[in-house]
Amino acid sequence: MLFLNPLLTDGHSLYNKEQEFRSWLVEERKINPETISKDQTKKEFARFVEDYNTATLPHEKFYHMEQYERRMTALRAGEYLPPADDSYDPAADMRALASSHKRRPVEQDTYMSKDQLMELRRVQNERIEAGKMKLLGMDIKHNMGVRMDGSMFDG
Repeated sequence: MLFLNPLLTDGHSLYNKEQEFRSWLVEERKINPETISKDQTKKEFARFVEDYNTATLPHEKFYHMEQYERRMTALRAGEYLPPADDSYDPAADMRALASSHKRRPVEQDTYMSKDQLMELRRVQNERIEAGKMKLLGMDIKHNMGVRMDGSMFDG
């Protein structure tokens, strides 16, 4: 069986994320990383990679251990920490949803009145009707209201 070394989506491997992986093994899997075989380590790392890539690890420290440790040290020292940038903001989702349902402004500048537009629609419908009648071989009445020149509309 061929085993490929799984990579994380950001291109890291076991060596780049060893601290996070070992912490995950101890805290989540309850496995001592010093006592497991190489094969078992590879299998566990594949499981870690799957959770990492699908963002389903149970705690933020398993993604960036050093960053997490810096935040915790600052908290213990009583420093103010701004909220993490990647936190979920449901209010932002609601604002985006509400703005997507707003009507787009309709252009109010028209060059024709409503009556002129209705007349154009009527003429267009009569032309379509006359064209269909001609295709069916029917005689077109010359008093339909639409002038049909033989030279212009003959195929």
